[in-house]
Amino acid sequence: MENNKEPRMINHKSTSFKKMNSIRTSTKIIGFYLVFGFAWILLSDQIILRLFTDQDTLNYVQSVKGIFYVLFTALVFYGIIQKQLSLYVLTILDLKNAYEELDLGHRKSVDLENKLFNLAYYDDLTGLPNKILLEQTINQYASEHANDGVIGFVYFDIDEFRNINEVKGHSVGDQLIKEVADSLKEAIKPPNMLARLGGDEFILAFFDMDDIETFVPLVESYFEMIRKTYILDEDDFFITFSAGVALYPDHGTDYITLMRHADAAVSIAKSKGKDQIVIFDEEMVSMIKQQTEILNQLRQAIPNNEFSLHYQPIINLADDKLSGVEALIRWHHPVKGFIPPLEFISLSEKNGYIKEITEWVFKEAASQYDAWNMKGKRFKISINISAIMLMNDSFIPNLNKWVFESKIDCSKVTLEITETAIISDIEKSIHVLKQIKKMGFNIALDDFGTGYSSLTYLQKLPIDIIKIDRTFISNIHPDTEEFHVLKYMIDLAHHLKLVVVAEGIENLEQYNMMKKYYVDFAQGYYFCKPMPQNRVLEYIKSL
Repeated sequence: MENNKEPRMINHKSTSFKKMNSIRTSTKIIGFYLVFGFAWILLSDQIILRLFTDQDTLNYVQSVKGIFYVLFTALVFYGIIQKQLSLYVLTILDLKNAYEELDLGHRKSVDLENKLFNLAYYDDLTGLPNKILLEQTINQYASEHANDGVIGFVYFDIDEFRNINEVKGHSVGDQLIKEVADSLKEAIKPPNMLARLGGDEFILAFFDMDDIETFVPLVESYFEMIRKTYILDEDDFFITFSAGVALYPDHGTDYITLMRHADAAVSIAKSKGKDQIVIFDEEMVSMIKQQTEILNQLRQAIPNNEFSLHYQPIINLADDKLSGVEALIRWHHPVKGFIPPLEFISLSEKNGYIKEITEWVFKEAASQYDAWNMKGKRFKISINISAIMLMNDSFIPNLNKWVFESKIDCSKVTLEITETAIISDIEKSIHVLKQIKKMGFNIALDDFGTGYSSLTYLQKLPIDIIKIDRTFISNIHPDTEEFHVLKYMIDLAHHLKLVVVAEGIENLEQYNMMKKYYVDFAQGYYFCKPMPQNRVLEYIKSL
């Protein structure tokens, strides 16, 4: 902008200088004209009278003198008028240039204002309204329709989007987000609104809805449009979405409240298996409050020594001897009493507290190892590793740190990981598992038989043990289809030189079946329930 202003300032100075110079010149000319005029009138007559006596000659000379005077006067006035006209023309040209520059500056200012508006209110990647514009629109509608308005507020995101970013990179993730946005933009018409909050999070806002019965099928029809296979970086990805719905004014009368309640509904949709739409209800509020309360108490459990470890023996089916134990965390709250792991483990994973819990379990199990007095024996402690922990980039450095601080022999520890943790990103999982193996740990694939991809990846994974899930074992009878699948799974595992552990053995029939088909190890209530360390030591003595 400075370059545009500078020429304009130079033109104004030039015009002012020219004007002053013209005035000075005109004054000089007029002064010269007056002196010359008086001198001409007074002196020329005297000179002519002395030089010429003849009246005819005198008249002729006087006429010539008058003509000369008129011509001279005309030249003087011509010079003055011409100077003034030139100054006027230059002034007009300067004004025109200044106006053009001002107009150019105005247009640039308007363009900049439009760019700033777009940056402030629209998403750069998709061109959709952003959170700020959405919030303003929702709150303005609420203030104008306090008694008669209805809004269907749909908050949704892409299931397993994090995996696409990690496997294919953020540029491919951005491509998916743009394709989803482009598909919905064509379908969503004003006054309804599609907005992007950031990442893979979107909002659909439907204003002046008729009724909920037609609204939900409408939303489902939009999700059917985008629930499909996308080609991303030459690979096919079938993409699904989880959505939470909040209604104005039933579930909130402002953007913040609607967003909070829709987010709660999305969490419920995720916990139910994803790829679905959940409508908020008041029970979710109490659930959220309860989860928040548990989370706050959970963060105090380690400092307050509320955690303890119980151990479930793992039995060698070849000789029915104890071969190891699985460490299981227990939380005994001073007021609420025993809180099952299922209630707080998943909550700790969602809120980032799982690292502290995993570290506590590892170090506590390591510190109690010497009490087992199993030196020289093939006795191992199994420790469960969360899927969230396994896929975290800081897991291996943390694990090295825990080993160093606890001084545990890694060969005496089995780390148990779930199948779902592995298949979410198979390549990264293999890389992490190989690093764990190099440290000397044994690796067990837990909950085997519950996932559809187990047999596909068995040969690729650097694991030592598969643990057949208790839900699979409980359905086994000689006349069932599961029976033949179990036999095949055991034979395949042994062919791959993997150790097989059966979980959830609860009766003699299951025990005999596992022995008959050469399952290596077993654990379950048939042998004993998880117990504190001192009771396990007594159990060892009784064997």
